[in-house]
Amino acid sequence: MWFREKRLYADAAASTPLSARAKNELVRLLELYGNPGGLHKEAVAAKKELDAARARVARTLECHADELVFTGSGTEANNLALMGLLPKLVREQGEVNVITTSIEHSSILEPLHALEHEGLYVTALGVNGEGRIDMEELASAINDETVLVTIQLINSEIGTIQDIREVSKLLKKQSRKIYLHCDASQAPLWQNITVERLGVDLMTIDGQKVMGPKGVGVLYIRKGTPVESVIYGGGQEHGLRAGTENVPLVGSFAVALEDAQRGAADNTKRTSEVRDYLWQQIQKVLPEARLNGATGERRVANNINVSVPRLDAEMGVIAMDALGVAVSTRSACDIGDEEPSHVIRAIGTPAELQKTAIRITLLPTATKQDSDQIVKALVKAAERYRK
Repeated sequence: MWFREKRLYADAAASTPLSARAKNELVRLLELYGNPGGLHKEAVAAKKELDAARARVARTLECHADELVFTGSGTEANNLALMGLLPKLVREQGEVNVITTSIEHSSILEPLHALEHEGLYVTALGVNGEGRIDMEELASAINDETVLVTIQLINSEIGTIQDIREVSKLLKKQSRKIYLHCDASQAPLWQNITVERLGVDLMTIDGQKVMGPKGVGVLYIRKGTPVESVIYGGGQEHGLRAGTENVPLVGSFAVALEDAQRGAADNTKRTSEVRDYLWQQIQKVLPEARLNGATGERRVANNINVSVPRLDAEMGVIAMDALGVAVSTRSACDIGDEEPSHVIRAIGTPAELQKTAIRITLLPTATKQDSDQIVKALVKAAERYRK
């Protein structure tokens, strides 16, 4: 029977499995136990591997090795970018403005909200029905107190791609420096994220989104960007992230990121075909289904966010899981929030559909056969649980 097929994982936006090369590198480095901050042979061996991993990430991103700070997650990297930069600018300049969007990840919106008590005010740009910002609106929002723009490259819920290069070009036309931070955590498997191509001053990447391990991320900080440490007690990571570096995780992440970028173009070409086939099949059997977000090249290759009228999203996810298909409703960091997704609300989804959005995010290895299995599970869930 179809429901006895192998389990199918379609929640890549939340986390990806370890690639074979990343796993092999992790296992190899687990033999290291020296602290890379020490002077003895074991410590030097660990430091050598840490430096090699940093150099590997630098080559991949086409930046300098000393512009990279390894963190414990993408969330931590986002916090370091904001909490490490903005309080210093407030102290130096007084009241300052940050521009972001209404659909950012909570690890951006919540730190910004916390900083509003310290002399910072936030301009959250609205988005259109596809989840894209308007460049003219961004230009109009810039004022004499704007010091930072932070915009996610690919939205983790609806897969919409923002044109960060155009944002960078706009900021470079301003008469004074405005820093640009980009959370690119969802992008490495699908897009070229070299820092000069994007034109960013700060960029966040998360290991678990790129076929790497959990518990590791990186923040790129362009030279001259005045970021201060937010974790005290040691001089590791150029004095910006106290605590002994986790060399096995960092090394495994470096390999996964390298592979992700090498394969991004092929991943996009292959997986976008599977994604489009998946949506076509959903439309055939559930013609009332609605696609949330952008279409075509404005949407990342692996994302389908679909609303089926009268099917509660959480019930749908649970039902599909019982049928062997793993999907989700929203960012894993927001699970437990009883309110509809702020992203789904922001794109103008009708109130009656706001709690129906199911996120399907494919791995780069996904096939059309996988799509058929997803559709069968979604239909079965709709048949059983639609109100």
